[in-house]
This record gives sequence, C-alpha cells and structure tokens, in this order.
Amino acid sequence: MPSRTEWRYAEASCKVIALDAGHVCQNLYLACQAINAGTCAIAAYRQDLMDALLGVDGNEELTVYLAPVGKV
Repeated sequence: MPSRTEWRYAEASCKVIALDAGHVCQNLYLACQAINAGTCAIAAYRQDLMDALLGVDGNEELTVYLAPVGKV
C-alpha cells in the first residue's frame, strides 16, 4: 500500500518502498537458509497478472517483488 509510505516520504517513497522490499527479501533468504529451503527473488513479472492473482487493485495495493520458497 504505497499510501502508507507516501504521506511521510513524499517523492522519496518509491525508493523507501524498494529498499523495504529488498530488506524483507533478504530476511526471507536468511530464513530459507535456516530451514534448508531455497528462494529466488523475482522482479520481472507481469504486473497486471500478479496483482490479479493476489487480488489487489494495482493502485492502492500492488505487487512489488516475488520470491517463491521451496525445497532445495
């Protein structure tokens, strides 16, 4: 939900959202390592299809990053 960041960071909100997504994904990598699972960060995907799959509108809520988790 970009609006949760935009009210505070204005023009810098896109950067803050990207940084936060990266931090979350890095922690996912660490968690996967701890349970002997694997993940792979994905930034190239069809925005409209991913938003539809997750049931978000693509404006008020949107997909920023993907990272599937599975057995190694």
